[in-house]
Amino acid sequence: MHGDGLGNLALWKIGDIALTLVGLMVVLMVIRHTRAEEESGSVELLRVGRFALLTASVIETVGLSILIGLLSAASLAGFGVTGALAFGASVAAVGCVYAAVAAVAAQLTERARTANAIAGVVLGVGYVLRFVADGSGVLWLRWLSPTGWAHLVQPYGGNRWWVLAVPVGFAILTAAAAYWLAAHRDFGAGAVAATPGRAGGRTNLPWRIHRGQLIGWTAAFVVVGLATASVAGGMRDMADRSGTVAQEFFKRYAMTPDADVADAFIWLIILSFGYIAALYPMLAVLRMRTEETTGRAELTLSTGLSRMRWAAQHLTFVGLGVAVMMLAGGLAVGLVYGRLASVLTATASLIPAVWILGAIAVFVFGALPRLAVACVWTVFVMLNVFGEVLGPILGVDYWLANQVVPFHHLPKILTGAAFDATPLIVLTAATALIAGAGLISLKRRDLTA
Repeated sequence: MHGDGLGNLALWKIGDIALTLVGLMVVLMVIRHTRAEEESGSVELLRVGRFALLTASVIETVGLSILIGLLSAASLAGFGVTGALAFGASVAAVGCVYAAVAAVAAQLTERARTANAIAGVVLGVGYVLRFVADGSGVLWLRWLSPTGWAHLVQPYGGNRWWVLAVPVGFAILTAAAAYWLAAHRDFGAGAVAATPGRAGGRTNLPWRIHRGQLIGWTAAFVVVGLATASVAGGMRDMADRSGTVAQEFFKRYAMTPDADVADAFIWLIILSFGYIAALYPMLAVLRMRTEETTGRAELTLSTGLSRMRWAAQHLTFVGLGVAVMMLAGGLAVGLVYGRLASVLTATASLIPAVWILGAIAVFVFGALPRLAVACVWTVFVMLNVFGEVLGPILGVDYWLANQVVPFHHLPKILTGAAFDATPLIVLTAATALIAGAGLISLKRRDLTA
């Protein structure tokens, strides 16, 4: 934080969430409307110029980033107009940066999921650099991160408008690089030539489809875990320097009055793993929907593989993948922080909460396939903002708003709570019921319905 007051408290709670969600949104949108359209072959049916899709997606995402920035400013105007405008401009600038990054990623590779992975790595590295900069006190690292640039604007503090020239200039130069790459590559191919894969049977199809995302996500969780756990000890001094606002923030994640601030910080990091990991099964289910709409699922099923077995193979791999990435992140945190058994237990307790969100995506995919994308993203955004932010803004009591968030019901064993298996059993059972209903709906409906 860069000052006192409710404006700084609001940014402390929602600032990084807003910046990360906007960055993720524009990355997926740009690649969906450029590389994914080109990969599917639908662009060949349209008489458009080489730069038409790239230009349209950049205009769309930049305009949407500006709109979100304005709405963010409007929501915080009651705490001070100048600070609200500075934060809104920061949100819009970060959105523009990641839209340009995604545009470059879309030109580098011929596969949409690889482009998503490239842009996602940039987004994750930027977040980690900013986090390490604040936690370690090496504040110059902020200059290497798009989210760090947003913090350097110092909304409700210095309101340093001139810093916005950095993300705006970076976005312009990066977008220009994307256009140059688009002009110097073959249609349907990436600027970096793809290598042919090995032939494989249908039994390892889920592995071949999802392995890139799983490896990338697992590596990212390990890196973030190592980086964040290394600065946990400094959170005590940081909380003391920041005053009562930061101390009250950490106490919200503690179960006993004497809980250590560093333990609360580690629990917050692990909890963040769960919130982020929830996106993995959702994206995997949307990938199944893409397989269906492009006709590849129909070709796979024509080999004699049943529809239920096809879906079960994907979902089993994704469910195990969630456990792998979460435990890998928890292992990294525990090895650095020191409380390995407690950290791993706390991390494992989050897995059923991630599963149930994936099960909701499966249900929507099976019952309402045409609304799958909208529903999945609505659930993910509400998961991240309803309990802590949107619910209280709408006048819903904080305790009541958090009841709809699965993670809220899990035992905070790192901060003094006793382990309780009941919520884990309930969430796992609910996962099985919801996913089962989705699979039954998938079995009964027509493909591409």
